[in-house]
Amino acid sequence: DYCMPRADDLPSFDFSTIEVRCANNAMGVKGCGEAGSVGSPAAVINAIVDALQPLGIRNVDMPATPEKLWRQIQGAQSKAA
Repeated sequence: DYCMPRADDLPSFDFSTIEVRCANNAMGVKGCGEAGSVGSPAAVINAIVDALQPLGIRNVDMPATPEKLWRQIQGAQSKAA
C-alpha cells in the first residue's frame, strides 16, 4: 500500500538567500511570477483532448479556440456517421 506523501512527511528545510540586483532595469528586479503558468496551457489542452477522446479526437492544436474545437467536433461526428 503506497500512500501519498503529506506535508508532515517532508523533512525540514533551512533556506538562505543572496540578493543580487538585476543590472538590466532601474528597479533591479527579476521576474519569476510567470513560472507558475508554464504548465497550465498543456494541462488545459490535455483535459480538452481527454474530454474529446470518445469522439476519436487525439490532438488539439493551440490556441484551442471555440471555433477550432467546434470544427474538430463536427469533423469527428461526420466521420462517425
